[in-house]
Order: sequence, then C-alpha cells, then structure tokens
Amino acid sequence: MKRDTINVDGMMCAMCSRSVEKAACSAGSETAQVNLMLKTLTVDYDESKTNIKEIMKSVSKAGYRPFPPGKDTTSLFLHRLICGAILLVLLLVVYYPHMYSRIFENYIVPVTIFQFVIATLVLLLNRGFFIKGYKSIISKTPGMDVLISMGSGISYIYSIILSVNLFIDIANGNTESAFTTSRMLCFESASMIPVLISVGKYLEEKTKRKTSGALKELMNLKPLEAVKMILDDDKDFINAAQNGKYKTETVSVDEMKVGEAIVIKAGETIPLDGIVIYGTGATGESALSGESTPVEKIVGSHVFQATTLLSGFLVVEVTETGKDTMLSKMIDLVTTASMSKPDIAMLADRLSAIFVPIVLSLSVITFCVWKFFVGAEFARCINYAISVITISCPCALGLATPTAVMAAVGRGAKTGMLIKNAQVIELLHKTDTIVFDKTGTLTTGILSITDTDCKDEGALSALLVCEERLTHPIGKAVCESLKSRVISKEGTDVTDFETRPGYGLTAVVNGRRFYSGNKKLRIELCPNVAETEFDKKAEKYMNEGKTVIFFGYEDEQPSVIALSDTLKDSAQEMISSLQKQNISPVLLSGDNPACAMYTAGQLGIKEAYGGEDPIGKVDKIKELSSQGHTVAFVGDGINDSPSLTSADIGIAIGAGTDIAIESADMVLTSSDLSSVVDAVKLGNDTVRNIKQNLFWALFYNVLCIPLAAGAYSSLGLSINPAIAAGLMSISSLFVVTNSLRLRYSK
Repeated sequence: MKRDTINVDGMMCAMCSRSVEKAACSAGSETAQVNLMLKTLTVDYDESKTNIKEIMKSVSKAGYRPFPPGKDTTSLFLHRLICGAILLVLLLVVYYPHMYSRIFENYIVPVTIFQFVIATLVLLLNRGFFIKGYKSIISKTPGMDVLISMGSGISYIYSIILSVNLFIDIANGNTESAFTTSRMLCFESASMIPVLISVGKYLEEKTKRKTSGALKELMNLKPLEAVKMILDDDKDFINAAQNGKYKTETVSVDEMKVGEAIVIKAGETIPLDGIVIYGTGATGESALSGESTPVEKIVGSHVFQATTLLSGFLVVEVTETGKDTMLSKMIDLVTTASMSKPDIAMLADRLSAIFVPIVLSLSVITFCVWKFFVGAEFARCINYAISVITISCPCALGLATPTAVMAAVGRGAKTGMLIKNAQVIELLHKTDTIVFDKTGTLTTGILSITDTDCKDEGALSALLVCEERLTHPIGKAVCESLKSRVISKEGTDVTDFETRPGYGLTAVVNGRRFYSGNKKLRIELCPNVAETEFDKKAEKYMNEGKTVIFFGYEDEQPSVIALSDTLKDSAQEMISSLQKQNISPVLLSGDNPACAMYTAGQLGIKEAYGGEDPIGKVDKIKELSSQGHTVAFVGDGINDSPSLTSADIGIAIGAGTDIAIESADMVLTSSDLSSVVDAVKLGNDTVRNIKQNLFWALFYNVLCIPLAAGAYSSLGLSINPAIAAGLMSISSLFVVTNSLRLRYSK
C-alpha cells in the first residue's frame, strides 16, 4: 500500500471535501482524506490497481484541480473577485437608473448590449462555479455550486432570450414594449449571485489558510552535522574515550550509523539519539520532554536529538538514526495529526446538502404547475421558476458562517486572541475538556528558591560563593535567588573547589570542608549525622516535585533549599472559571509525576499526568477524544507541537516558541491565561450568532419562496427575478449586519 499527498485547488467547504474524497476512491484509492486547511488530499492505494495520475485525473473530473506543491491560488482568486465586483458595480450603475426611471429610454439597445457584455465577463470570471456545478451533478454530489450556477445561468440565458425579443420589438417599431422588456432583464441577477458568493467564500478562505510552517520549523531543528569518533587501533569506544586515543571528524548526520560514537561538548546540540558511554553533563530537554529543569547525564543515560548539552562532556553511542529518532517521530506526529484533523463541517454546508435538491425540485414544480395546471404562458412560467431559484440562492446561507467567523476573528484580535481557522469557533463552543501543559503555560518556567531551611547564615554565603563558580543552570538559579536576598559574600574564602558530577560540589571554605549537592553527597560527607527535621522537609519537597539541594559543612547538620517553577498569577482564577462552566481542566506534563500532581493540587485540577514525553501526551489526548470529549490543548513549547495539532483545538500562549505558535489553531498574544476563558466565551457568542444567521437565511427562504413562486399572485403580489435578486440581497445584508454586531459586542 502506497501513500501520497497531493494539493487540490477549489475546495472551499465540507461538501467539496466529500466530493474530492469520493472521486479519489472511485479511481481505486483505498482511503482518501482531505485536509481543508492545507488544501491537500492524502490517499492510500494499491499500486497494482491504480496510480496517483489516475487519482488526480478523477479529482479533476469532479471539478477540482490538482496543483504543484507550494503554489498559492488565493491571490488569483482575489484578483477575480475584485474584477467581478468592479464589473458588477458598473452594471448596477446602469441597471438601477434604467429600472426605476426612463433616463435611458432612448438608449435601450446600447444599455442592453452593455449589460450583456458585463454579465458575460462576470460569468467568465466565475466560470468555476458552473464547471463544478455541472461536474457535481454528474458525480451525484450536488452542492451550493449547483444553485449558484443554475440561478445565475438561467437568469443569464433568460435575459438573452428577452434581449432577442427586445431587438425584434425595436425592429418592428414597438419601442414601448421593448422598454418594458428591457426592465425585465436579469443580467444583474446573473452577475450578483456569483460575486456575492465569492465575497463570502473569500472571507471564509482567509480564516482557513494554515501553512505548514510548523512542520518546516520542526524539521529545521535537526542538526546537520555530528562530530564522529574515529578509533586508531582500539576497537572499544569506552577505552578510547578514557585514554583519549581517538580522532574526530565532522560528518553529515545522515552518514552516521547505529553503533557508531559521537563526541559532544558543552553548548553543542546533540545530533542523534543515543546512550552515554563516557562522561557526565546536564542537558536541556524542554524542547522534547517539557522538563523544566536540566537533566543530569551519566554513563548509561539516554540523550536525544536536538537537545542541548548545557554543561559537561559526553561520548555517545548512536542508537537511533533517520526516522527513528524522537524528533523524527515528533515530526511524523505533527504531519499525521494535521492531516487527521476531524472534518467538522459547517452547519451551512450540512444544510445545503438537503437544501439544494429541495430548491431545484420546487423550481421545477413551480414551472410545471404554472405551465400544465394553470396554463400560463411560457415567459410567466420561466419567470416564476427563475425567481424561486434566485431568491433561494444561498447567498445568505453561504455568508452566515464566514461573516460571523471574520467578525469573531476581528474581535479576538482586539483582545489578544488570534484565530487561525474557522473550525476553531465551532469547536470552542463544544469544548468540554482543556488539557494544559505545565512548564511555561501554567507556570513561569523560571526556577527560583521556594523553601530555605538553614540555621547558619555563613552556610548561605558559602553556598553563594561556590555556586557562582558553576555554569550549571541550577547553580545559576540558586545564585540569582540568593543575590536577590542580599546574601553577603564578605569574608568567605574558598579553596580546593571541586565539582562532583552526579553529586554536586565540594570545597574548603574558611578552612572547613563545605558541600552542596544531592542526598547521596549529604550521606557521603555526613554519615554520622542522624536524620534531622530538615531531612524530613527535604523528603516532603521532593514528593512535591521540587529540586532539593543539601548543603553545609562536613559532619554537621545539613541545610536544605528547594527550587521550583512558580505558578502564573492568572492560573488559579482561570481554572476556577473553566470549572464553573463545566469544562474539565487536565494537567499533562513532561515533569515528574510528583511535580505534576503538586501543581495540579495547587490549582484544584483533579486530573493530572506527569512524566509524559511528546508521544505519550498525544496518546493521552487521543484517549480523551475517544471517550467522546472535545479536547483543547494549551501549550507553549516545541515539545507541545504534536499535542497542539492532535487536539481538536491547539491553543498556544504568546510567550511560547515560534513552532508552538505555528502549530496552534489559536494564539494568545499575551501570557495572561484569562484569555483562555475569553476564547471559550468568544466561541459560544459566535456559534450563537451563526445560528441566528442561519435561522434568518432559512426562514427568509421559507417566507419568500412562495412569493417568488407566484403563490400570492391572486392577491396582486408577485415578483420577477430582478426583484427576487434584490430581496435575496436584503437577506445577505441582514446576515452581514448581524455578524458585524458580534465584532463590536463586549
């Protein structure tokens, strides 16, 4: 089974997706999946039964055009729209004075020819509606293109027929009859329908555009080169590293093989996944795991591609290359998740699937009733049939969603919420579960001392002086916090300073042996000191997920400090507000489970998971979705990009990385988490507005279709296609006005 992804032009709604998928399957594809945001079609097919060319040919027959990767057709569509709008204005400038006054009474022929030429140009510009409408009928998947093309096309053809009769009347000297006939021309209806629909489609398309920039940036994280260890005579990498008997060569990452060794110095990016076989150090893995603190690496530890060696020196045996590295798997997840976004069709598209055949049937019925039962003349019958199609043409229905969405986008932008696609609006309204990353999202991402248990002020001075000699990130965090407390360093003399990888540091301070490090170092240097109250507090801090440092003088009671990431000011209020709206918050973190549970407890979050890598996060999100929840994910880091694209809605906070922002469906331009609550409210308000628009569009049709069909003609109430087009415009005007009300509401 082979998988290919092609770009497809012309897809604008859920019905388009179904048509393209059906066309691909009819050409032999086993599965077909459209991504409207990226305008792509992904197919799985058996090469022995079909090929990508046949699939593309089938898609083309359905009325859509496969196009080369990277080609953007939006600007071409906009140019057609602008030209069409200008031509429509020129047509209306002549049509309405002629319709409601006798100013052009002596210029019937040139006015008629002018309208014909302008309408012809407009229809040529919008010929895509007619092509897709025709092909959708052939493929038995009629959509709004059918109504648009029929309403516009029949009005155009009918106007041509009237124009011929008009010229005959003029030739026979019946000027008054010709003038009356000229007022019945529907060229403006034929032009107005596709142009108004194009405006709505363009607005909708602007909200759908989502580039593949996130994937590109993620791929750019991959290091291009690695420093390969080359042995002389010794075949053992470990012995060679210990003895220093090796050479190095900078090679392409693609040339590296599993089992070979690479050398990594402090400050360098780790080029491939592997196991440490020599050396110690600390790596920054927030890009992959979300872990807020540096991770100590000793012999036997795993390291990952695209993470950074913050301090130390490592020799690493390569265990994964190519698509098997953690970063490559993340890239695959982003690609797959983006492609498998749920196809949530707009309500207007779902209604149109029923609406289109009903309207066409009503038009035919109208013609037949007047022709065969009433016995009316042909012109009157066709007049009513066209009026039904024209007044029923779903301009308002087509504008109901995109205008409301654009209004919501404007309102969101004014309040720091950037919405990237229209589906977000509907999904925000349905969201019942919001999953939060911890580090940098609910917390500041900055380590600081949260607890200090020390009875000796001199020990704090010694700690500051010793930690200042380290380049380790934890040491820097300790120094920053102690300096803010104005700890004095005067009279502190340090000699015999020594780092203890995997333990901490030791030094002689004012003639006494001093240490700072983990519990193992405390036990080693204070074996005869019984457990104190500070040891018990340290255990409590560790259970809360905090980083604990023991420090003090050899064989004396130890002191303890604890460091932790701190909560953002707006986190507590935001979680409380969501819970009041019956939205369940979930904490999903790469930090250790104890730290995740402690943070969740502080915020009142009942469901929390820690120790999750990017793949584990995606699995948890999928699990929540499979339980019937509509899931939003809020994150900020590179490691969050798979989760942001896997969730129904990905929300990136503005302080996050560019990749997280590119991957998200919505971006909060500030780090104020109250914007998450505002986003949910925006979704609710917008969906309510869309439903109001759809109700009016449908109610208006129900009210006006009988009028257009001549049901009230016995009462003297009847309309022609031109008036029907005007009434149709009123419906669209109402929808647009109602949508603008959303933009300026609080």
